[in-house]
Amino acid sequence: MLRKLIPAILWAILILYFSTKGKINLPDSWGNLLSMDKIGHFGIYGIFTFLLLRGLIFPFSKWKEKGVQIALSISILYGIGLEVIQYAFFPGRYFEFLDIIANIIGSFIGLLFFNFLMKKHE
Repeated sequence: MLRKLIPAILWAILILYFSTKGKINLPDSWGNLLSMDKIGHFGIYGIFTFLLLRGLIFPFSKWKEKGVQIALSISILYGIGLEVIQYAFFPGRYFEFLDIIANIIGSFIGLLFFNFLMKKHE
């Protein structure tokens, strides 16, 4: 099963790299949930969740419900954890609650996309 998760692991490493690059972020206002930065978060975490699901339950498995719970939990906790790490260990970076919301929305978008593709293969 670990081999099936390699794309998700590599994607997580890529997210870590770009999340910890030393650039200064300014906090967003509540009205910026559709900014390019947040749309990027939707996509990045959507892909991450999709890859996790693909590695955990594709092809079809009796573990589907558990795989969904595990994939969403990993993706959401990873996004929250990286926000905390950015703030705690990278001067000039801010903890952005909207990034967390965008990560969570993206995770669910990844789940929806995965389910859409699975229904096409049934």
